[in-house]
Amino acid sequence: MTARRKVLIVDDDKAWQAFLAASLQDTYDVVAAYDGDIGLKLASEWTPDIIFLDIEMPLKNGFEVCIALKADPLLRDIPVIFLSSKSSLQEKITGFKVGADDYIVKPCDAEFLSVRIARSTQLYHEKKALDEKAEGAQVLAFEAMNSSADLGRSVRFAERTYAMDSFDKLAEGLFQTLAEFGLETSVMFVTEAGPLFYSHNKYELSPLEKDMFVAIHNEGRFCDFGSRTFCNFKRVSLLIKNMPEEDPERYGRIKDTVPWILGTTEGKVGALDFHLELVAQHHLISGAIEVMEAELTALQPIDPQQNDIRNHLAAALAQLEVMRRGQTAIQNRLDSANRQPVTELADEIFSSDVDFF
Repeated sequence: MTARRKVLIVDDDKAWQAFLAASLQDTYDVVAAYDGDIGLKLASEWTPDIIFLDIEMPLKNGFEVCIALKADPLLRDIPVIFLSSKSSLQEKITGFKVGADDYIVKPCDAEFLSVRIARSTQLYHEKKALDEKAEGAQVLAFEAMNSSADLGRSVRFAERTYAMDSFDKLAEGLFQTLAEFGLETSVMFVTEAGPLFYSHNKYELSPLEKDMFVAIHNEGRFCDFGSRTFCNFKRVSLLIKNMPEEDPERYGRIKDTVPWILGTTEGKVGALDFHLELVAQHHLISGAIEVMEAELTALQPIDPQQNDIRNHLAAALAQLEVMRRGQTAIQNRLDSANRQPVTELADEIFSSDVDFF
């Protein structure tokens, strides 16, 4: 029998505590605390699967409690959902900065809470499972990089984008390059079909992280929140989660290099969008040609009026065929460019072990 998941509620409002407990007790094991210190003690002793955290409380407020939770290696991965009557962007930014996974404005109904709990606990347990599989396979970051090596990695990424024929591959290549800088990142691509979100460790982004991407996207090139920094372009926004605040020199190098990499990524996002639109138009024109060919076949040539219709359809069909051949030629050129392999010489020149100057 699967053990029931555990929910810790930290809130000084007894009425709200009672509502939450009544709403969740049929599905979850629920424990409550009336202030932040007791909440931290229970979290350490009980190790819940998720923590609901009020912001305004005696002794320690919710932000302080969250900071303490995220500083504890045994508790830092437990999802934290802030429950607050405040709905301002500044409050959400603060919650995001201290490491929360979600932010819910109360009051809210029980069904809504259950959905958000289920989602956050699922992400938490998926992350734990992936961490266990990856245990022992740690990636060594290049902490002693210099500016010439940074340039080499950046140029190498730009070269490799020619072979990236999908947004998934572009995200994978971007994360591989940024991992060489020792950076933990997530990214949002702003495409014609809507925003696409990716994380370097393949975990799904939390709802609050997605909200922050959308809210911060147009707020300037860099937006800093402690060790977390957003770098924004029109079609791409990157979140760096472990900026080295303690190392000003490396911090500055990262801020100099990352925009160059994202500028290349920006161009590739636009190219992929154009390519997908071209493919869609190609299919549309091909479909129209098939329909018109069927109509031409169905017309009887003995009727003069039908002959006029046939002639008009044939002329339109010829124009569409010219358009289709033109689009096919463009698409073939794009496909050919994407299939060009990275040369051995370039591999040698842009090896991560090479200094340029």
